[in-house]
Amino acid sequence: MCALLKEDVGKLITITNVKEDKEITFRGYLVDIKDNFYKIRLLDNGYNVDVLVTSSSKVTIEDQKISLGKPKVQPLNYNKDLPNIVYIGTGGTIGTHVDYNTGGVFMCRTPEEIISTTPELEKIINIKETKSPFIKASEDLGYKDWQEISKIVYNSIIQKEIDGVIITHGTDTLSWTGSAISFLIDNINKPVLLVGAQKSPDRASFDGSMNLICAAHFVKEKIPGVYTVMHGSINDDFCYVIKAVKSKKLHTSRRDSFRAINDYPIAKVYQNGTIEYLVNKNEIVVLKQPILNNLFCNKVAIIKVYPDSDPKIIDWYLENNYKGLVIEGTALGHVPILKTENGYEDNSWLPYLKKAIENNVIVIMCSQSIFGRVNGKVYANLRHLEKIGVEFLEQHDMLVEVAYLKLANTLSRFKTKKEIINFMKINLVGEISNKEIAGSFEKSLE
Repeated sequence: MCALLKEDVGKLITITNVKEDKEITFRGYLVDIKDNFYKIRLLDNGYNVDVLVTSSSKVTIEDQKISLGKPKVQPLNYNKDLPNIVYIGTGGTIGTHVDYNTGGVFMCRTPEEIISTTPELEKIINIKETKSPFIKASEDLGYKDWQEISKIVYNSIIQKEIDGVIITHGTDTLSWTGSAISFLIDNINKPVLLVGAQKSPDRASFDGSMNLICAAHFVKEKIPGVYTVMHGSINDDFCYVIKAVKSKKLHTSRRDSFRAINDYPIAKVYQNGTIEYLVNKNEIVVLKQPILNNLFCNKVAIIKVYPDSDPKIIDWYLENNYKGLVIEGTALGHVPILKTENGYEDNSWLPYLKKAIENNVIVIMCSQSIFGRVNGKVYANLRHLEKIGVEFLEQHDMLVEVAYLKLANTLSRFKTKKEIINFMKINLVGEISNKEIAGSFEKSLE
């Protein structure tokens, strides 16, 4: 057996053990030595494994050595014939790296280190500038972060020489940030593409490179708007480009977890640059000057209704001066009314919602169902709510989080209830479908 020392960490080694008359070989980079266990980063899948080394083990060591835990940075060359982008790195799995002591990932990569995972980019786009306002897990982001990102995006797209923006971001709230940008900047006239990853860059299953490549190819199309660009299947074949306000993460860990809701994806983008449009791209073009309106009222809340839920939670929001409530009702937009001949039962939501509206709180009804729209013309429930002032915006189909973000921005723009409701009814960036999109539900399941 070849004895290894701490200074050998990073070297390429091969360990062969015999178990039940079968040879088992491990080959990879030495990460750590503890007692009789060698921790190895396997070459074939990038994962760590602890290998027990005994006197019967065959261990060989090679001169090849790497610096573990230190991502490389590869400068990209400028090509005047390629489109120019601003790259914004915010954190998320796409910007993580394995801590080879704990085996877990942590957010540490700079924009330049993330870009270096995908050297193919230099043949597709020019990265004129990189920005990193913060490095955070996406669940830690809030409205101040959305305002900061929106300001960077605005300052980028008003530059004549910039053709688009690519933002790397955690997948958990990728669509939230994209939707926030959509409302905080009016008249976005260039592609703003949000890209994430479900696996970290030092895993063999890293999916972020293909997402970046597809986003880079789509920049050249000059289609304005804010979109998510993520795997369209579990294979490394194509990405879906989906309007952020219609995009939702439907699976915790699958590569193809993002789907268009009540809408079609804009396009399929393949790694080789082939683009297959799923809508008429000529209907997307908008030629206006962007306007930064990154105002946000942080006194807006989402309240989920469920069987036997306690509506007294609304009193807490009133006591804390909330200005808007988005109710995540059941199905077509319902809450427990529990009306009897003698009035309402204790857990009826109607009196509490009425009190909120009488205190000048804007109440918007949405549905817990992912597809479809609210509808006040079927059951009496929503008609009762409409009478007390609950708004369902003429049967809209906005996702709950999109309605929340739009209302928070709208409350900062306007003062009167009439102005606020009228603006909420306007289809600003495709967040509201005027009618059911034929086949969108079936397509999302493919």
